[in-house]
Amino acid sequence: MHARADERLVEKALRLIAKAAVERPDAAARAEAELARWRVRSPANAAAASEAWQRWQMLGNLAPELREHFAPATSGNPSPRRRQMLALLLTGGGAGVFGGGAWLYRQQTVQFARQYRSDGFDTLLAELPDGPDGTPGSRLQLAPGTVLHASFSRAARHVELAGGEAYFALARDAGRPFRIDTPAGRIEVLGTAFNVAARGGVLEIAVEHGHVRFTPRAEGLARLPMFGPPAIDLRGGEALKVSNGRPETIRPIRPEQVAAWRDGWLLFDDVPLADALPAINAYRRQPIVLADARTAALRLSGRFRAEDQRSLVQALPAILPLRAEVLDDGSIRLAAR
Repeated sequence: MHARADERLVEKALRLIAKAAVERPDAAARAEAELARWRVRSPANAAAASEAWQRWQMLGNLAPELREHFAPATSGNPSPRRRQMLALLLTGGGAGVFGGGAWLYRQQTVQFARQYRSDGFDTLLAELPDGPDGTPGSRLQLAPGTVLHASFSRAARHVELAGGEAYFALARDAGRPFRIDTPAGRIEVLGTAFNVAARGGVLEIAVEHGHVRFTPRAEGLARLPMFGPPAIDLRGGEALKVSNGRPETIRPIRPEQVAAWRDGWLLFDDVPLADALPAINAYRRQPIVLADARTAALRLSGRFRAEDQRSLVQALPAILPLRAEVLDDGSIRLAAR
């Protein structure tokens, strides 16, 4: 069992999270950038940031009569009252809200934290210790070029997908929801099997079976569940694409198409070439690059063997109006004909 996060580090992370939520846009952006840099400096910082975020999410469960303290200021600037109230709640004066005693504190204390990274061109299999009494439970498979950080407490299971693609087969635990944070928003499940890809500003969720809920990323106080954007429910056989923070219409997907990369296939169905390349490049030592926006907008459909990059590169000019040029560094540039 891992030692609980250092409270001094948790408090620092909470201050930065609060600033990112309530300050003016320029100050909020600086706080968010500072938090991102700070959390990767050490495993202790990463664990503290994960626990701080879990405590921040607890604000969404505040009683309705407290919500008025967080009402957005009509001037667009954060009021001293809002800042003071958040400071009170997020530091020692807010122990009654965040702690309520030793029991709730123990519920939120991180028990397990680990980073998983799939380097090279092979997939990575991992089992998470979220079964009974810490035994292996949920199973993950990471595509090449994927980085994620997992942290568990008694109250919740939390994963941050920094980038790449992963297939999740989760152990059911109604008392500990499983949450995945991505650059585009949060996914919450109780027990299911699904795939998540986060590459190049595009998030794709495909559900094999079960039920997941996606909440788009928000800024400021909209990060709290009570103020945030509406959630989107996905069930088995459904997929969702989120481009630059904007969810598209839910579309049907066949079970065999979910995480086809696990069987060595790359599947594309009328996908802009710019969106397809990050998945292709995850299997290449030297990337494929695009000459211009016109080339990036070409749409790709097809089924390709991930490890047979030579055939894939040869096929692209055959199915799209492209010409391929090998550059001095070994990369390949595609340009529309």
